[in-house]
Amino acid sequence: MNSEIKLSVVVPAYNPKKKIIPCLKALGKNINYLSKKSDLICEVIIINDAGDEINLSFDHGIKNIKIYRIRRNRGVGYARQIGTRIAKNNYILYLDSDVVLENEDALKILFDEFINLPNTGSIGPVQTYKNLNKEFTSDFVCAKSCYGFEDVGNQVEFSGMRSECCIMEKDFLQKIGGWKFFPSAGGEEFELGHRIIKNGKKNYVTKKTNYTTFYHNLYSRCKTIIFRTSTYLPIFFSRKKFETKGAFATFSQVLSAFMTSLTIFFLLLSTFVINLKNIIILFIILNIIVEFNFLKFSMKNYNKLSLPIYLVGIYAINFSIIIGALLGIFRLLSLKKLKITNK
Repeated sequence: MNSEIKLSVVVPAYNPKKKIIPCLKALGKNINYLSKKSDLICEVIIINDAGDEINLSFDHGIKNIKIYRIRRNRGVGYARQIGTRIAKNNYILYLDSDVVLENEDALKILFDEFINLPNTGSIGPVQTYKNLNKEFTSDFVCAKSCYGFEDVGNQVEFSGMRSECCIMEKDFLQKIGGWKFFPSAGGEEFELGHRIIKNGKKNYVTKKTNYTTFYHNLYSRCKTIIFRTSTYLPIFFSRKKFETKGAFATFSQVLSAFMTSLTIFFLLLSTFVINLKNIIILFIILNIIVEFNFLKFSMKNYNKLSLPIYLVGIYAINFSIIIGALLGIFRLLSLKKLKITNK
């Protein structure tokens, strides 16, 4: 590690309320730890995305912290881009206001990994299996978000980047066009991660440190998936391959959604055609087989009595992906038709 580190921390926030308290307390401990290991120059920039006033009158342990408020809410990607412009230092840690670093040396580990791993464009930690949200069905969302990394090594190259918690270089980020923003969709990590790879760098996720957060409930996640699927379908067609582990666009997830679509199709068809019960049961069984490893992971790390919720959740997620894909295809066809008309 270099003897001197110049770091800016950008925290986009929209009505975080008390969730920002554990976030900044953990960040303060990490800054304090890193300052003992190096000559650290650090600023923390909170971008209030046109939300309510953010109260920082608690002991967060951060000396150089400022809040900037945007007049109109334009989404987390826009808030990160504003924070990037304001940041004085080249190394930037992006940290969502509900993300909590689990260990006090997380920031040091991330910085060490960023410097030492080859051709790093971004690096972030892996999630722990801990969920800070006690809301009903949020453990299912936590399980789906965390699943996929249990069998990988210390680091894994990732298709997307850890937008909620990652280190990047400002110079490189500005060179490739900065953060884009998609109102209602979010998920800028997939679009930016794609551009990082296209520009010859790599996105890493490291298991040497981790974070936790307040995972959404199933209803909120399903709405997000519909918007994200429809928004990022063009990226999938451009890449022509599925995402790596730990994402919703993996081969197994798409296969599960396909099985769900066939189940729905034959259910609808059964209103006109008799004797389709066995086919429907077959696709339900095949869907469970595809999701078996996820269910096994969930039963190992979460409440076993919640199995019915996980089974319902699988179909809810898949149905959201199907709706999002249909909306995305409609958008692509409409755009293509518009281009043809303009010509």
